[in-house]
Amino acid sequence: MTMIRIFALTLTVIMTSCQTANEGNPPGAIGMVSTPVAAVLIDGFAPNTPPDELTAICNRNVEQATSAFQALETDTSPATLDSVIGGFDRSSATIEDLVHTFHLKAVHPNAAIRDAATACSLKIEDFVTMTGLSRGYYDRLVAIDQTHLSPTEQYMLTKVIRTYELAGVSRGQAEREKLRALQKEITAIGNTFGKNIREDVRYVETTLKGLSGLPEDYINNHPADESGTIKISTDYPDLYPVMTYAHNDDLRQRLRVAARARGYPVNKPILKELITKRRELAELLGFETFAELSMKDKMIEHPERAAQFLTSLREALQEPLVRETAIYLNRLREIDPDAEVVQVWQASYLSNLLRQEDYALDSKLVRTYFTYERVRAGIFGLTEDLFGVTIEPWTTETWHEDVETFQVVENGQVIGRFYMDNHPRPNKYKHAAHWTIRTGIKDQQIPLSALAQNFPKGLMEHSQVETFLHEFGHLIHNMFSGTQTWSALAGMSMERDFVEAPSQMLEEWIWDYDTLKKFALNERGEVIPEILVEKMNRARNFGQASATATQIYYARLSLDYYTRPPESFDLDELMLDLGAKYSPYPHVEGTHFYANFGHLYGYSSNYYTYQWSLAIATDLFSRFQEEGLRNTQTATEYRHRILGAAGSKPADEFVEDFLGREFSAAAYIDWLRSL
Repeated sequence: MTMIRIFALTLTVIMTSCQTANEGNPPGAIGMVSTPVAAVLIDGFAPNTPPDELTAICNRNVEQATSAFQALETDTSPATLDSVIGGFDRSSATIEDLVHTFHLKAVHPNAAIRDAATACSLKIEDFVTMTGLSRGYYDRLVAIDQTHLSPTEQYMLTKVIRTYELAGVSRGQAEREKLRALQKEITAIGNTFGKNIREDVRYVETTLKGLSGLPEDYINNHPADESGTIKISTDYPDLYPVMTYAHNDDLRQRLRVAARARGYPVNKPILKELITKRRELAELLGFETFAELSMKDKMIEHPERAAQFLTSLREALQEPLVRETAIYLNRLREIDPDAEVVQVWQASYLSNLLRQEDYALDSKLVRTYFTYERVRAGIFGLTEDLFGVTIEPWTTETWHEDVETFQVVENGQVIGRFYMDNHPRPNKYKHAAHWTIRTGIKDQQIPLSALAQNFPKGLMEHSQVETFLHEFGHLIHNMFSGTQTWSALAGMSMERDFVEAPSQMLEEWIWDYDTLKKFALNERGEVIPEILVEKMNRARNFGQASATATQIYYARLSLDYYTRPPESFDLDELMLDLGAKYSPYPHVEGTHFYANFGHLYGYSSNYYTYQWSLAIATDLFSRFQEEGLRNTQTATEYRHRILGAAGSKPADEFVEDFLGREFSAAAYIDWLRSL
């Protein structure tokens, strides 16, 4: 568990999220780190450890870490990097052995184990808060003599000290105790908020006739009961095909309402309490808003700059959005001459029709070339080709039969391992996520990652392939970032509004024919035709104006919820107000999006991150465009200068190292204007 990451928990939840630009909002996650494990163990305990035993292990390990840290606080030996920062890593080793509880609470099929993992994660976060508010340890940090430190070590120490100061370590004892209590409350509230979303799966009923337009394999996987009724859930594998292909407008509307009503009404007061407590925390720390606190250590630095950035994107989109909206409405009026506006549940359906009619692109045909096993093999192959590694099976214990396990090998040496839990089941995390279970440390420990996604076992939509590659981008970021000798610099310990950029850039390869032809085959073994990929690319940008406008709306929602005084607004009323200003679609009666928008806990005010990092990704990709997507020399340099840099310097510096110039959002803004 790196120093930077462990104390970042005093400011934000352990699991943050990732998502593509799709309106449907499939988020994912980046978690924390831990220590080396035996072949059948995960972070010091087997994944199916009985709940009472897991609780006992948790209590013992937290007690041991607390005792070791207290000794560190009172140490009177000379303060050095090794004795202070290295000492912290050693003292918190037993805590690191428990970090996988943050993942298991979201994916384990046994409810009792999920509950035990949740309870343990609360204890870990309280330990994190306690250590992050230790004045004794902070005094040891600032006492370190920097005379002989390298520039990288000086940067690391500055980051660690700043993280402590942001947590409130300089406050008096009474205030620090209040901060710790607040952090415990915030963690508990956030866990409840997420659990309510995860467990609230809703269903709508239809008939075989109601599924008209959907692919044959989807219909076959949803048989009717004895009364002829078919139940469709709000889980993504059910939701997206209906929104894209179902001719039945009523079915699409009912399913959309059900999906966007999840978590309501129970999550409304819970979210308001979360926002209120975070505001109280920020004010105790001397900040006007929680957004100001949470952006202080990010690339963007301040909420005003985030708002300005979102405004620049919105201005660039004005004309493209008007054109696109008119195209959608004209097509809808061919179906319903009285239509006055396009509703959100109609957008994907209309987009699919227009792709067929204007671009001769048949999405049902496209999906026949993407089966799960071949997609997985293709993503592995792309990684192997670009970066000169091999991905092979890894035998270890798992928590469910669907979980697949692999290891990354380079020059005969294992450099990382990972789990993939890629198919839906009850009570599992509903979106697409990556957890960093363990960060790699040079010559000490190898990385360990976990993916939790929800893809069908058969045919996949091309957008799902893109999501898979996006999340795998986070995974390889962790695999390749274990090049630092200090844990505080390792892994994804850079500014958190950069971490989406590598994954968003990697999505570009799923539109490349030379990549797709290696694994996109239909059931007869025929390779996807190049002309079909050309059609996919011609149609690619259609709908992006609306999709990006939706993302800006989401970003403004998260920003405004965390910048306005909590007592000054009602969640629904502010959502409606912002939707009217920013969303390309009218509000749908009966939906309460904030109640199932898990990012409001994980990313809090910082949902702008997706657009910010997409601007970075666009800039990074410009070099691959110039030098070739399959250029292994460029890929190697990218691996070492971007992924391998980890948190060893400010993100804008290693971006400049790769590009040979400063990062600019101009390319992304120009692309938006061209839509």
